[in-house]
Amino acid sequence: MKAEAAAYAAMAMGLSVLVACAGGPSAVSAVAQQAPAMAGEAKPAAISGGFLTTATRPDAFATIPPAPKEGQVRNDLDWKIFRDTRALEGSDRWKLAQSDNSYLPKDLVADFSCAVGVSLTPENSPTLMGILARTTFDAGIAAEGAKQIYKRTRPYLHNTPNNTCIEKADALSKSFDYPSGHASLGWMAGLVVAQLAPDRASAVLARGRAYGESRVVCGVHNMSAIEAGRTNAAGVFAALQSSGEFTAVMAKARGEIDAARASGAKPDAAWCAKEAELVKPLVVE
Repeated sequence: MKAEAAAYAAMAMGLSVLVACAGGPSAVSAVAQQAPAMAGEAKPAAISGGFLTTATRPDAFATIPPAPKEGQVRNDLDWKIFRDTRALEGSDRWKLAQSDNSYLPKDLVADFSCAVGVSLTPENSPTLMGILARTTFDAGIAAEGAKQIYKRTRPYLHNTPNNTCIEKADALSKSFDYPSGHASLGWMAGLVVAQLAPDRASAVLARGRAYGESRVVCGVHNMSAIEAGRTNAAGVFAALQSSGEFTAVMAKARGEIDAARASGAKPDAAWCAKEAELVKPLVVE
């Protein structure tokens, strides 16, 4: 159980670091309220931030492929994609990747506005915000456990050029690549929102995929880590279907989404048309 406790501690630290980058000191304070509980319990029955328990949360180490190793074709492809995508610096796709660095629930909700076809805000989607906070927590915890086993370092530490869309902070460099926590969170959010608005599922899932791929554009994750993050999130999402609490709050969130859509509060059409182009799959020759 020491490894499990270490994963909780690492996840707490990772949340603090990434939220600090995204939301500043107030965001760090909000995360810090949860971090001691995560780091301090060796065998917690449940994490206060999630829906699942250690018994019901899938083991990402068992569900994802092994991390690529140097000399393997998958590793060579990862590094080629990393090097090729450095040319995106300064582009609109690069700027979207910078925006996607945040995984604060309020930002995740807003990220799916165009895909759903309605402006999603903390005011009209408070239950969805809460669901994303908790489900992404479950997905993040699962990902962190596998990260601590594989300990694969980030691509910018091995390649040149190594420009990244966010600062190469010491904490980022010391954290691990595989599987991607951000991709886990983005795909989880996409699955949740798609379940709430199934008629918009294609656009929603495309946005969730692009959120993960933003980490490749940014230069802080390999493509294989993004794919593994999606697999991890899918497993956690399947487990959530057996949670009565999750089912109940999803029903409430569906009512909020339906009301928001009925209100006619549309996101900016010009931006949505641009975003639709930006979230197309990355193509690397």
